[in-house]
Amino acid sequence: MPIMNWDQTLDVGVESMNSEHREILDAMNRIYDADQTGQHGDVINSLVGRLGSVCVRHFADEEKFMAKIGFPTLENHKLVHAKLLRDFSAHAAAIKAADGTVTEGFFTFLKFWLSAHIKGIDIKYGAHAKAVAAR
Repeated sequence: MPIMNWDQTLDVGVESMNSEHREILDAMNRIYDADQTGQHGDVINSLVGRLGSVCVRHFADEEKFMAKIGFPTLENHKLVHAKLLRDFSAHAAAIKAADGTVTEGFFTFLKFWLSAHIKGIDIKYGAHAKAVAAR
C-alpha cells in the first residue's frame, strides 16, 4: 500500500516535471512498502539513497527548466531545494545510524514535502510556463 498516490492535484502542467515527480513518489512508496514489510538495514538505506539521488537530479532538472522559461523566483526556489535536501540528508543520516530503521517522522516529512512543495511552489512555474508558451 503506497504512502501517497499521484493525483491531478499534483499536476504542474509540465509533463517532464510531472514524470519526475511521479518518480520521486515511486521512490518514496518503495521505502514505505519495504518498511511496512519489515525490511531494514541495507535494503532501506539503499532505497533512501535512491530517493536522494532522484531528488538531486530532479531539482537540477527543475532549476534548468525554470531558468529556460525565465521563472522570476528561481533563486528563491533554489533556496527551498537546498533546504529540502539538507532536511532530507539529516533524516537519511538518522536512518543510517539506526541501521536502516525508518521513523514515522520521516514519512510525515516526505508526504508534507512532496505535497506542499508541488502544490504550493512548483505549480507556480507550471503557470508561468503556460503563460510563456501563450506569448
